[in-house]
Amino acid sequence: MREFAFSIPVSGVVRVDENSVLVIVNRAETTISLETGAPQGKRMSFGEGRVMFDVLLESARELIGRKGFNRFSAPEVYEMALERHPGLKRGSFMARFIASTPDHPSHKHHKSRRDYFSRIGPGLYWLNERYRADKTSAQDANLSKR
Repeated sequence: MREFAFSIPVSGVVRVDENSVLVIVNRAETTISLETGAPQGKRMSFGEGRVMFDVLLESARELIGRKGFNRFSAPEVYEMALERHPGLKRGSFMARFIASTPDHPSHKHHKSRRDYFSRIGPGLYWLNERYRADKTSAQDANLSKR
């Protein structure tokens, strides 16, 4: 068998429109259609201007309202959040929970400026008074009376 080296000049054009890409090489043409409804990414959206910390605080408030007392575990808050946000990742949620608990031993690995919770024992927490929904609404009512 024999081999011969050779080269062929190739020229082409690529045209990009909003919904398609047209590739022309010499006399051959190929069109690629782009999907308009493709997902933007794997991040969850909680609504305009809301982050997972907002969901965390809201879920803790709702849990306290249902239980009637301010004492819970992190998995209970996560289960409450899952009711409204079924695609919520447990690891991400728990990392935010620890970041919101300054007296948690692992807080140094998940720092944030939030202090929603206090640790009262292994696996037990409470929502700090300043973040309680009933305290906030009572303070707002007192301010409106003035």
